[in-house]
Amino acid sequence: MCRNTISIFVGVLLLLTSSLGVADESRRSWDATISARTLNVRSGPGEGHPIVGKLKRGDGARAFDEDGRWIHIRAFDDTGATGWVHRSFVRLPKDFMAPAFGEAENDFLEWASERGDLSEVSVEADDRISIMLDAGVAVERADAIAREVACAWRDLLDPKIAVTATVWPDTGTGAGWLIQTRCP
Repeated sequence: MCRNTISIFVGVLLLLTSSLGVADESRRSWDATISARTLNVRSGPGEGHPIVGKLKRGDGARAFDEDGRWIHIRAFDDTGATGWVHRSFVRLPKDFMAPAFGEAENDFLEWASERGDLSEVSVEADDRISIMLDAGVAVERADAIAREVACAWRDLLDPKIAVTATVWPDTGTGAGWLIQTRCP
C-alpha cells in the first residue's frame, strides 16, 4: 500500500514539474516571423558560423535569446534544432527580451517610442544605447536625435556618466551605423 502511494505521489510530482517547465518555456520565448526572401540560419551568432538551415519570408520560429543583433531561434524545422538569424530579417514583438526595468526606465522607453522619429530603441548598457530612425526621418537629423535621446537616458540614470548613442538607418544594420554621438 505504501509503495503504491509513493509511486502515485512521484508520478503526480513528475507531471506537475514537467508542465511547469513548458509554461516557463512559453513565457521566455516569442513568436518570430521571417521577413527576408531567403534567410540563412547559422549555428552561432555571426556570419562566420556554418549555415544549418534556410528559411523564407513568412516562415515562423520561436525566438528565445539574443547576442547583439543576432536572434537565437527554435521550432523552425521538424528536428527541434536551434539556430541564429540576424535581427534585421526577423519581425519580433515589441516586448522581445524586454528587460525588467523599473518605472523610470519604462517611462523613458515609452517617451522614446512616442517621439515619432524612432522605430527602435535598444538599451545595450547603462552607458550605451542604440536607436533606429523611423522610415522617412532625414539622416541630417540623426546627430541631434541621438544626442537628445542619449542625454535623456544619462539624466535618468546618472548625470556623471557619458552615454553613447549609435544610430542605425531604417533599413537595419547591414549598411552600418549612421552616426555615434555621446552625451557628456
